[in-house]
Amino acid sequence: RRTLISNEDFVTHTQGSGQTAFSYNRRDNSYSSIMKDKYNSKPLCSSYFIEPLDWIFLEDKQSDKEEGELDGKIKCPKCKAKLGNYNWAGMQCSCGTWVTPSFAIHREKVDEVY
Repeated sequence: RRTLISNEDFVTHTQGSGQTAFSYNRRDNSYSSIMKDKYNSKPLCSSYFIEPLDWIFLEDKQSDKEEGELDGKIKCPKCKAKLGNYNWAGMQCSCGTWVTPSFAIHREKVDEVY
């Protein structure tokens, strides 16, 4: 095991409205109010968002992938296990907030060290 991300590499975002952010927005406001009541609790984000780091792109260079790709997988530099995804155009967090650009590491794939 090794340290992949330091405190300075984390990107914070304002927590979104949860599942209602993924719902289809209708003109009828009565449906929206029902959904807000149903999913009122604030969810925990399932990913850590980080700055783009050099080690994320090392494998892409080694496998001769096309430079300038907008999205891809973030893999462990040692064992090549998938840790998350990146997308320069952005992704929606599980809490509902849109993060751009997005370099998301799944919480269940890494250990937190304090």
